[in-house]
Amino acid sequence: MKATLALLAVAGLTACSHPLEIEGQGDIVSSTGSNDCALEDQPCANLVAGNYLVTYTAVPREGWKFVAWERCNQQFPTCTFNVPASVVNQAWGKATPSLKAVFEPITLATPNILVIMLDDFGYNDLAINNGNPDIHTPHMDQLAQEGVRFTRHYAAHVCSPARAAFLTGIHPSRLGYVPNGRGLSPQVETLPDRLQSAGYTTWHVGKWHVGDLDRMAWPDYQGFDHWFGFLNQWRLAGVHVNGELQLATPRYEDPWLEGSGVSGQHYTGHLENILTDHAIDVLTDLNREDAPWFVNLWYYAPHGPISPAAEFAANYPDTDDGRYRALVNQLDHNVGRVLSHLDSLGITDHTTVVVVSDNGGTKGRLDNDDNNAPYYGFKSHLFEGSLRTPLIIRWPDASLEGLVYPDTISITDLYPTLLESIGVAPPASIDGVSHYPSVQQQAPAPQRTLFWEKGNSIFGILSQDGLWRYYQTAPLWGVEIDPLMFDLALDPTGSTPVSPLPAAQRALMEDSYATWYRDVHLVQTTLTPDGNGGGSLTGTDFLRTPGFGPYTFGIGIAGDYFGQVAAQSGAWDISRSGNTVTATFGDLILSGDVDGTASCHSVVVTGKFNREVSASSDPDAITLALYIDGLEVQSGQVQGTLQVNDLTDETVIGDPGVTGNGTIYPPLVLNQTLDSSTNWTVESFSQDVCDAAG
Repeated sequence: MKATLALLAVAGLTACSHPLEIEGQGDIVSSTGSNDCALEDQPCANLVAGNYLVTYTAVPREGWKFVAWERCNQQFPTCTFNVPASVVNQAWGKATPSLKAVFEPITLATPNILVIMLDDFGYNDLAINNGNPDIHTPHMDQLAQEGVRFTRHYAAHVCSPARAAFLTGIHPSRLGYVPNGRGLSPQVETLPDRLQSAGYTTWHVGKWHVGDLDRMAWPDYQGFDHWFGFLNQWRLAGVHVNGELQLATPRYEDPWLEGSGVSGQHYTGHLENILTDHAIDVLTDLNREDAPWFVNLWYYAPHGPISPAAEFAANYPDTDDGRYRALVNQLDHNVGRVLSHLDSLGITDHTTVVVVSDNGGTKGRLDNDDNNAPYYGFKSHLFEGSLRTPLIIRWPDASLEGLVYPDTISITDLYPTLLESIGVAPPASIDGVSHYPSVQQQAPAPQRTLFWEKGNSIFGILSQDGLWRYYQTAPLWGVEIDPLMFDLALDPTGSTPVSPLPAAQRALMEDSYATWYRDVHLVQTTLTPDGNGGGSLTGTDFLRTPGFGPYTFGIGIAGDYFGQVAAQSGAWDISRSGNTVTATFGDLILSGDVDGTASCHSVVVTGKFNREVSASSDPDAITLALYIDGLEVQSGQVQGTLQVNDLTDETVIGDPGVTGNGTIYPPLVLNQTLDSSTNWTVESFSQDVCDAAG
């Protein structure tokens, strides 16, 4: 029975019921459940019998939110008692105090933002996309019907690049995620950074996988006030050797989790349920504040190993297919719990909700179906089904309810789209563009060519009009392989490449990639001259400073230059003594001679700093080559890492305090390894280094 109350207790209650009181505007709904008042005259017997249960639910009215119960240990909108009021009366010898529900008006000028990211969730895993009868996602399907469903959303081929792109609005290749990245440089203004500046409280819950080896890559350095979860899935097992956390096979059961103010520890239960419980607690706490909030809830499901909780597995066959569907259903159930909690807090109409997947599904998880259907490809590849993933956005705007958005949109576009929808300007330097005006049908969809990279020589392109997909694989035994091209107008699934290749379209797409490649892989730095011919190089610290992933440093020196060429915080240096140039990076020392009397000699160090980022990664190693005037003079490899005390330390160009030792020219830094076969060859880069001399 529903009772409407206003600042006074309800009269005429039985001895079993609790007196109720309301502060603000809202209602209390009571559910008697197994409430049995037959033993009112024997309250102690009622208590012992345990046959009493009553639940009160606080329901805010429009424009109000539930804040808290007074005189109830539970702070959710529901408060449950299994002790009748009559028992309390008898024990106290006085009347039971009122149970009070407190409501407050919603005063937010801007909406809250909840982003739910799914892991390896394919296009066909969202039942509404294809009317898939074999997958059960009723809560996400309902969300799609209440918001905007984007049917041509493109993310990345694996986890990290998509997550970095979402947080920054910047292409992952520009950030060094090809696919693994060190982290987001302090100079990058993330979405939570921008929202903090707009007055939002920011929380991250769940998987991170945007960098963990360097402390500055963790969520609390990337714009989040608080965080709880796991930095990457190989930490979930919580295996420790001699007190050190070891990377091990991931697991869902009893995961090892940590966070701001929370030491790492095992939590009992299933990972997805634990994350949901924590997110609900966070939402409850944030609801008491006057500030809008941004909650980034990144689940791990349905990423492998496929291990649903028993209560969900029991509803499906004990097969690979059945377990996968059970995990997807469990994921949907938890999304539904979070959405239901927004309803119960009365803030659904003041919250923008995003559900998005980071990459295509793994396909092999299913016995008889493809979780990226009807699109060809799966996770870790660069085909249509590898990259095209579910995206739903429900804005608190009735005019945007039940829409289907058919135009192409990239995961980099979510940053500016969300910001524009709340009236906050995005940074001018990002790659993403806002689709909010086109969602509102006030402007055409902003279309542009999209690019993806996998390592150093595999890449994919989607043409600006969205009609052509291009895929270039790596050379085989040093022999270039012709690309695959797909006419998506004829075959929207991207299953069958065309033959012969359309020469004009091929040339257009390859030229666009070559231009884009040089743009995104050139690390943005600033050289501040020191008055002695050298200077201080700063900016994009996580890429400018070597020690993780692909790296290239190039600089031009005059024929009469001698001394230190470049150095950084004792970690590495390049110098010239006589005709010999020496590059020292930790324990790896490379050297070669300058030959000839050219006005500018190019010095290039290129290679990779491999880091053990997963349980299956190769060991830490430094592999570099030294080129002088476009010719390789020495290469080498050492095991271990480059020790850098502070990633933000400047790169010193030239020899400070020394004058008259010749001319040195502005350096170029790339977040890519070069050789004779890369799109930007080491020979052409060497020439560009000297061309930079003017």
